[in-house]
Amino acid sequence: MAAKPIQPLVLDSIGIHGLNIQSSPSSLSPQWLTTANNVMLDEKGRVSTRKGIKQLTNLITDSATANTFQVKSLGEYVSITGTKTLFAGAGANVYKINTANTPYTFDVQTFSGGTTKTDGNWQFTNFNNQFYGVQASNKPINYSGSAWLDLEDVGSYAAPSGVTTFTPSCILGEYGRLWVGDIGENRDVVYYSDTLIGQAFTGGASGSIDLKTVWAGDNITALASFMGKLVIFGKNNIVIYNNPWNPAADEFVLDEVIEGVGCVARDSVQLIGDDIVFLSSSGVRSLGRTILQDTMPLTDLSLAIKDELRTNITQADMAKVKAQYDLSTGSYLLGFPDRNVVYVFDFKSITPDGAPRVTTWNFETKKNPKSYLSTADKLYMGLGHLNYEGRVASYDGYYDVEKEDVTASYGTSGACTAAGNTWESGTSKCWADVDNTYQSDFKTVWLDFDQPGISKFLKRFLGVWSGGKNMDVTLSWYRDYSAVPTSVNFSLDPVSTGTEWLYEIPSASGTSLYGVAKYSPAFHPAEYKVSMSKAAKVVRLEVAQTVSGFKAALQNMTIWAKQGKIR
Repeated sequence: MAAKPIQPLVLDSIGIHGLNIQSSPSSLSPQWLTTANNVMLDEKGRVSTRKGIKQLTNLITDSATANTFQVKSLGEYVSITGTKTLFAGAGANVYKINTANTPYTFDVQTFSGGTTKTDGNWQFTNFNNQFYGVQASNKPINYSGSAWLDLEDVGSYAAPSGVTTFTPSCILGEYGRLWVGDIGENRDVVYYSDTLIGQAFTGGASGSIDLKTVWAGDNITALASFMGKLVIFGKNNIVIYNNPWNPAADEFVLDEVIEGVGCVARDSVQLIGDDIVFLSSSGVRSLGRTILQDTMPLTDLSLAIKDELRTNITQADMAKVKAQYDLSTGSYLLGFPDRNVVYVFDFKSITPDGAPRVTTWNFETKKNPKSYLSTADKLYMGLGHLNYEGRVASYDGYYDVEKEDVTASYGTSGACTAAGNTWESGTSKCWADVDNTYQSDFKTVWLDFDQPGISKFLKRFLGVWSGGKNMDVTLSWYRDYSAVPTSVNFSLDPVSTGTEWLYEIPSASGTSLYGVAKYSPAFHPAEYKVSMSKAAKVVRLEVAQTVSGFKAALQNMTIWAKQGKIR
């Protein structure tokens, strides 16, 4: 009998549907992953590595509360002239992020006659060339473009009639007025300001919406605008009003009450194109789909991770849960800082059940994001840990970069810059960028290659990666449902092509028409082969990659095997 030939078992669509930890890994198709840490699915559907977290600022320091800051909120004030200013909330202060300095500095903001702030967990909004912030158990604050004040110190301020302590926890600047909700003494009333006067909640066209007759015993958690409607989220209900431009008119009427589903985390509400995504008690939901299907079983965008997500919802502090729609990746980021996980819902492509693809990000505890802000050019992340003072970073590059104070070694501007570091003249400190690697790993489902009863003698693994220069990779394979893998290590070493400097060659400085070089060489896809061993009917693959400065995208995988016995 002739020997059976070695045959390729091709896996060219591994992971294109993203993460699924809800179903049994033995029943899923190869398009799913059962682990997807620090992984993204790029525009071509390839499994690739996330970017790094690059520290931009120096440290928040305070003699009374050093090393305890967490940057819990970020906001961008945009003036009518287009001027943009970044602000951060941390500890008992609001800080301006001074982008004119290198590294960026935290400039503490003063409040003339202001009351003590108890936390940095603000929700910010732009309205009528002003900037406002609210959080639970604190009085609202206002930035005029030049100075911060407690809202009650702004001229012509008027608190809502009959309210003793005006401390709303959520805010919306839309439809010609400010809308606020969830004050301590009236948690089911929405208050709205006079037209274009954000500090006047009594008189004029101001007023309130009492939801006691609309829902039964719920609390307001968030406010949003959607398709010309006012959306009021409770923990267990959603209320929608039509024509909010003139709340005093007869046209301002209750449009719909969605019972049994609400929002459990204020900062989970994000506008995504013509839809709103939010976190409910049972998972991530879409407002558009909820409206369409309120008389049917509701569509859940997180079915593939439902049990794990619900565990995090029940165990995490909902006040700390943060979300952001990242414009650069088309993804909804949902972070549980005290659980050290970020779920990434990729809306660029959807799975067969109509949901976005999901992967996860994990960080060292000290780098776990506490807040997010997506602007036209960057995704910012607020950091902070008990042993790691507040910082702000951007989603950039392929290192987790932190700035280290090396003033003790380089105490002068000349010595600091000569060593390739950054001198901060205002504090006479020398900062060095420390490039930290991080691990990206993914695991497949159990693969039977459409031959579940036939043994395969595993001979060789062939993978095609784009990029990943100097990346160490560990390939592990599990056989026949065993929890003990066989592993092999190799490194990615693609060949670069093109010129290293597009515009200006460093040695010929000053001769270029366009200035300093900006683009680095490109890497063609490369094949990597490693030997495999032993036989199995079903195989599960795990790939762990150490990201060290370059993106790596998996094109396809092939296992070369010889057919064995039917067993």
